[in-house]
Amino acid sequence: MRAVVTGGGTSGHVVPALAILEALVDAGVPSDELRYVGARRGVETRLVPAAGIAAEFLPMAGLQRSLAPRRMASNLLLPLRVFVSRRIARGLVRRWRPAVVVSVGGYASDPMAHAAVAAGVPLVCVSYDRRPGLATRRQARHATACATAFPDSDLPRARLTGAPVRRAMRTLDRDARRAQARAARGIPDDALVLAVTGGSLGSATLNSFVDDVMAAMAERPSPPGGWVVLHSCGPRYASTPRPSTATGLRLEHTAYEEHMEDVYAACDLLVARAGASTVAEVAAVGVPCVLVPWSGAADGHQEMNARWLADMGAAVLVLDAEVSGADAVRGVLDLLVDAGRLANLARAARAAGEIHRGDALVRVVLDAAS
Repeated sequence: MRAVVTGGGTSGHVVPALAILEALVDAGVPSDELRYVGARRGVETRLVPAAGIAAEFLPMAGLQRSLAPRRMASNLLLPLRVFVSRRIARGLVRRWRPAVVVSVGGYASDPMAHAAVAAGVPLVCVSYDRRPGLATRRQARHATACATAFPDSDLPRARLTGAPVRRAMRTLDRDARRAQARAARGIPDDALVLAVTGGSLGSATLNSFVDDVMAAMAERPSPPGGWVVLHSCGPRYASTPRPSTATGLRLEHTAYEEHMEDVYAACDLLVARAGASTVAEVAAVGVPCVLVPWSGAADGHQEMNARWLADMGAAVLVLDAEVSGADAVRGVLDLLVDAGRLANLARAARAAGEIHRGDALVRVVLDAAS
């Protein structure tokens, strides 16, 4: 086996893992020489098999930070889950004999990273947040190399590679894809399209923002093709009743968007959380965006991610506490109708994302495997 990629739990870890697997295939590694190892309870159980990569899912679980009885009971079982998952992982390493194990972090990466170090298999840690998570920091001490998305990383043996970005994003030409992406959704060419996404789990704050911005759209003159809002609300909010839309206003509401590349191509402006994958994608593609970092993110890493783009004039940063206010709604709509500002944001974002479109990360992985 050439390489095993491990990590998961949420799409914030699974999407980078899939991007690495795709990049290895693009570099000439046969897909049957690749494996993915994640958690049975994570979104990877749905996303990875659909990508055609053989996978194993371990009974690993993350620490629950809730005092609810069910969550506390889950924490009591955590030591057993870790023990069993590490034992299974050691067996997988013996059976597969991988040349390298690549960790994208998160609780699901622990068993395979631990097994790789114990067996003397090179470990590559991939850090795509500006402030690495706890699992990545712990594993990095034993890693052959750390592939980082930002130049100011303090991880040991760090090599600046950019973040892992899915093939569909690395190769996307927004201008060329725009008409096709809009036609597939029945969106007129002259509509103004706002996309809003709170990530794979959704965001109550951004969902409320959608209600507010739609109300404000109804009070403004409609563009020739009307207003269109593409809203990915998150599965846990999918059944929440949506407000009725005014004339000249259309809402396309989904629980989880499987094809963000089409959303990026179709929209004029994106409003999103500032998870590492989202920030890397909008930079690689060159999407005009308003980033709203989740205030509950560990160590404030989402705000740090967002400031990387905002400080270069490649995104607009709105803090979580401010996005529900009238000023934020007005600011987003003013930006949406300003074609010149949108074009400037898109150009700056794409320039910043050049490093994410390259092959430096793959070279680090293959060097470790050789």
